[in-house]
This record gives sequence, C-alpha cells and structure tokens, in this order.
Amino acid sequence: MKTPRMSQAEKLAKTLKHISHPLRLLMICMLSEGEKSAGDIVARLGTTKGNISQHLRILSDNGVISHRKDANRVIYRIVDAKIAKLLEAMRSLYCPGGR
Repeated sequence: MKTPRMSQAEKLAKTLKHISHPLRLLMICMLSEGEKSAGDIVARLGTTKGNISQHLRILSDNGVISHRKDANRVIYRIVDAKIAKLLEAMRSLYCPGGR
C-alpha cells in the first residue's frame, strides 16, 4: 500500500527528473524571477531557439511550467510555487548570481 508520504516523494522525484538538465535548471532559475517569453530565454541562455523550445516543451509537458500567448509571443511561468521554493533553497549552487 502506497502511503501519502511515498506519493509525495514520487511526485518530487519526477519533478527533479524533469528539471535535472543544466539548461532546464537555468530556465527554471529565470522563470523563478517572473514570467519570460521564449525569446527572452533564448537571448539570455545563448543557445538555439530549437534547443530552448525542446526543453521548454519537456518542462511544459510534465507540468513544471505553463505558457500563454501574448500577441505573437509565448510567455512561460512556473506552475507550482513549490518549485520556486525548492529552487530558492538550491539557488546559491545552481543559479548564476544566486542569493
């Protein structure tokens, strides 16, 4: 029988798996500061639009981030505030200029 604690641990493990790529971790760092467009993310991370798009899709498909249309831009944000809290705890290790 699965306990509530085990279910929570499994959910956290899945989330950590989805953010455990260096680019995805940096994207989450950026999004923890507030909503960003795909173009903002591409410009700041200095990689190709296709590469960023692939990683954004992984995060979005797995419920880590969501997106909305704003005219001709796609704006991304973190879905669950717990992810931002988790990241805040790890910020000094993984986010450039971390607090």
